[in-house]
Amino acid sequence: MSSFFSSIRNQVRYFVTSSNVSSENAQKVKDTVESIITTTPVAVFSKSWCPYCLDAKQTLAKLVPESKMKVLELNQEEFGSAMQAQLAERIYINGKLIGGNSDLQQLKSSGKLDALLSAAQ
Repeated sequence: MSSFFSSIRNQVRYFVTSSNVSSENAQKVKDTVESIITTTPVAVFSKSWCPYCLDAKQTLAKLVPESKMKVLELNQEEFGSAMQAQLAERIYINGKLIGGNSDLQQLKSSGKLDALLSAAQ
């Protein structure tokens, strides 16, 4: 788990240092991201207009019950524009970063996605 939180810390550190965000808001963003990833079996950080994100969401929607998946549309979030450079098109399953849509489709093609999703439920 420490590598997981290290990854989150690095992403949040980039967010904090690359934008004009107060330390209070930076902590709010960090807490929100960590909470989503650690409490949701499948977490998708997306942009509503991104065709790759849409493809990933459609793929997962066919395989994962809605109650087990959280999609955060960064372009519709208060601090989403500052976060999207690091978190856009990122998919986490059971707290583990699997990557973006290309990685998701590769897992699906190889037959490994079903096993990951079964473990997440």
